[in-house]
Amino acid sequence: MKRARFPRVADTAHERRIHIIEVTAALIAQEGLAGISVRVVAEHAGCSRGLVEHYFRSKAELLETANRWVNETYLERVASAVGTLSGLAALEARLRHLLPYTGQVLDEWRVRLEFWRQTGTNSALAEDNNESFYAAYTQILADMRHAQAHGEIPESVPVIEASELVLLLVIGIATACVGNELLRQPRPLDRRVEMILGMLKTGALGALRVGDPEIEY
Repeated sequence: MKRARFPRVADTAHERRIHIIEVTAALIAQEGLAGISVRVVAEHAGCSRGLVEHYFRSKAELLETANRWVNETYLERVASAVGTLSGLAALEARLRHLLPYTGQVLDEWRVRLEFWRQTGTNSALAEDNNESFYAAYTQILADMRHAQAHGEIPESVPVIEASELVLLLVIGIATACVGNELLRQPRPLDRRVEMILGMLKTGALGALRVGDPEIEY
């Protein structure tokens, strides 16, 4: 990762803090948590170690903040993409901004996976990750309830259970994408979105048949 330009003196403390967080998240995505230190973050952020420690009392606080920032960035991006959409249209937009169609989103998933490995021994991280999971789930559930109320999803579909299933499917697909370059290409991701929406629209597993998986990944 190239050394970043640190914000100018005229820039605000908030901009400097966000710059350090962004650099930390990028380092985690590329190098993993094992290689992260305050010194390494400072070097890549283009500032002194003391300045990093001025904004973050410890390495643990810096890492936990980077984890929250990644999830908050996703929620803000999705809110902007969804806009006034509702029902399945909103859900589709949500899925397309949660799946790794871009390098930025792929890096977000790399960061999430690094932190998920730590949740068994870090209760603060576990709580943050549970909150981000629940935030995504409640938004998907709201989309699906609206879709069912307007006839886009059959009444036979249990939307609470289906919302959880959709999120778990997306997490599984995104996780697989981290190590599978073919899967994270646009068409394979499009197929997965179409499969999920088709299953919801019909309430039938037969709708998962999209394209020919033997020749179209």
